Amino acid sequence: MKKKLVEVQLVIPDAGILISLAHGDLLGVILEFADTVTVVITDIVKFEVTRRADLFDAKKIEDFLAENKDRIKEIDTGYGPILELARKNPDIKLPENIGEHSIYGFVNDIRSEKPGIPTLVLFEDNWFVKNELGSRPTMVHLVSLVSFLRYAEQVIPDFSFENAIERIKNTRPNVNLVKIDSPGKNSAVGAETNWKPAFKSQSLSM
Repeated sequence: MKKKLVEVQLVIPDAGILISLAHGDLLGVILEFADTVTVVITDIVKFEVTRRADLFDAKKIEDFLAENKDRIKEIDTGYGPILELARKNPDIKLPENIGEHSIYGFVNDIRSEKPGIPTLVLFEDNWFVKNELGSRPTMVHLVSLVSFLRYAEQVIPDFSFENAIERIKNTRPNVNLVKIDSPGKNSAVGAETNWKPAFKSQSLSM
């Protein structure tokens, strides 16, 4: 069993992550894989995962966010007017990849915030594999759902990767199982972290 990281900032710009974890009843894992975890989501992601109150996963996520509000940092984006319209009219569709795009500014701002703290950008959508978030500080890592759960198995007692994937696939059979663990490529920050790539990235058909 590996020793847990002391402090981590976990950024979730992809609604699919929370939906998949809710389907597997695994939302708690994102707070358990390190001693201190601050979860960061955008107002867009929160809207996307809770707008359908009639869906069981939306209710689970809403309750999880409310119960752990002291450990969750919500970022306001410039899309507030669009979200307000969508709240009033459920038929309004948000622009494609709006949640993913909204995280760019935050990642750039990380350069001046806690330079020694690992920041994991946790994703499921292949959009992140294709776009790579440009030049990132060394402590900003792109981590796919599968690689994250593999790591969780190494640091959380009695946690099973295989069991977790099976639980997710039971009600979400098309979950993206791509393995990506990619560190930042900009060393100008001058602060390395102890989160290292642990899994070889799979090539994807783009």
